[in-house]
Amino acid sequence: MKTEKKLLIYKLLIFAFAFLVAFMPSTVSRSKEVNSRVIVEILGIDGGDTVSLTAQYVMPTETQGSTSKDTVTVEGKTLTEAVDALSTALGRRAELGHCSMVIVGKSTSPELLGTLMTATDVTADVYLSAAKDKASELVGDLTSFMKKTGATDADFIAYGAQKAHIATNTLLGFLSDLGSASESAYIPLVEMLEPEQDSSGGESGGGSGGGEEQSGGKDGAAQGGDKKPSSGMNVEKLVLYNRSGRAGILDRPSARGVAWVSAPIEKGVVTADVEYDGKTVENVSGRLIRKYAYVNVDAARSKATVKIKAFIQPNGDKFNELDAENNFAADRAVRRGFTEKIKSEIESAYNDSYAVNCDPLFIGRQFYRYEPDFFEELYAPQNVKVEFAVDVILK
Repeated sequence: MKTEKKLLIYKLLIFAFAFLVAFMPSTVSRSKEVNSRVIVEILGIDGGDTVSLTAQYVMPTETQGSTSKDTVTVEGKTLTEAVDALSTALGRRAELGHCSMVIVGKSTSPELLGTLMTATDVTADVYLSAAKDKASELVGDLTSFMKKTGATDADFIAYGAQKAHIATNTLLGFLSDLGSASESAYIPLVEMLEPEQDSSGGESGGGSGGGEEQSGGKDGAAQGGDKKPSSGMNVEKLVLYNRSGRAGILDRPSARGVAWVSAPIEKGVVTADVEYDGKTVENVSGRLIRKYAYVNVDAARSKATVKIKAFIQPNGDKFNELDAENNFAADRAVRRGFTEKIKSEIESAYNDSYAVNCDPLFIGRQFYRYEPDFFEELYAPQNVKVEFAVDVILK
């Protein structure tokens, strides 16, 4: 055998051996590592004298390719101790890197959320939701709801972010907002609706809903108007935070006002009463196509102007009836109705937030960016006149 051929064979053998050494042990260990971990999908965090964590986690079942959801609650003196206790309670390492939603309890401080991002595997882009009281109770209710309906955390997040016209926030976004000159942040509030009993004694169908558009079932099919789902998840309010912690809760109109200014909302629905031809036509609706929002500040006049430009497509028979003569009078009336509704929601957001010492429209941040001298020397919310300008364009 020629020397060159022998060398080639030796090289191939060495490469094959190196491949086995490099990859076979890691493949085996990787399989063992996967089996030694539990994936946490939703994490609830409650503060106070101790830190309480409630995890919704998935475990493989005996059926090939299937998993089951369950919850567990642990406590620790610190967040790190609570995370360690979570792994101990599960008997496996709790994998927090795949967590898609963190639910914040009433007693949870912003500092604890900061520690959650810096000292655990929870990612900065995880979505935040707020419980009215204890996060542990909401995680348990959500898990039960998901088991019964087949809804997932992804369904809920997509609905909140795109359809509910309620501002969503991530962990990093929340901490960034709170650390800004406005010293304010918001988290959408999730509430569970109790199932209603029908006349036959059965429960009515579940659903998740929020904002101007409500839904029935996990796919978020619109029911329209102000009709609320009979059971399921309800997302129509915002929890406000300042440096001191939870400051207050905005109701539906004010929460929508924050979304108009501070969130990239999509597919929202606007419903307004329209004055036309001497009559009031109730609940004329339109679909938001896109919107632009910005805050102009004027230090010389101690003034801020919140401006909204919204492109809306009217829908439904009511608009067609108004526009039967096609004389543009209906267009003007509907534009005026939508404009007044949007403006009232933004004004409500500003007034209700001001009452609890919060600035979710981030007016203070605009002064800090563009009028730094005024911000350092004279700025205070009570020293600034705020005006609102809304321009609606019908498509």
